[in-house]
Amino acid sequence: MVLEIRKYGDPILRKKCSPIVEITDEIRTLVADMIETMDAGKGIGLAAPQVGYPIRLFVLRNYIESPEGDLSFSDPHVYINPVLSNPSVKKVSDTEGCLSIPGIREEVERPLKIRIEALNLQGHPFMEEIEGYNARVRMHENDHLNGVLFIDRLDLRKRKKLESYLKEIQRKHSKSD
Repeated sequence: MVLEIRKYGDPILRKKCSPIVEITDEIRTLVADMIETMDAGKGIGLAAPQVGYPIRLFVLRNYIESPEGDLSFSDPHVYINPVLSNPSVKKVSDTEGCLSIPGIREEVERPLKIRIEALNLQGHPFMEEIEGYNARVRMHENDHLNGVLFIDRLDLRKRKKLESYLKEIQRKHSKSD
């Protein structure tokens, strides 16, 4: 089932999410719905608070680039109670957008590499050392679990330029509730 994506201004997007204590059938159904919602919205990642659940969970698909430069996406990956560590000293800037902030894409600087430890849907722990855009997606989604949006990582000048757009998103979506 495609879920409603919460938009900028919704208070749940600013909450620090709670850990998942047990992987229940409800969590498994939520994961399936989140993947369907992410794909319907043409997103590459989606965090639970973006669909109204203040829990530490996100889903994503990896970018896969062929030797010829063609881009495809992996099967979905699930991250329960993720912990990020060992960010690289080297940082890179790249464009980010967000299903909760439609129409805005901006350059954000993040570490090139990161380590992530989490549980999969079966409750088994796993660890990844990942770099490039796939690391960026994990950092972006993990930010959602801490109440942080990618626009919070922009400098003040860029944020100021976006103010009217952000107010419009907030106004438009608060009326439809």
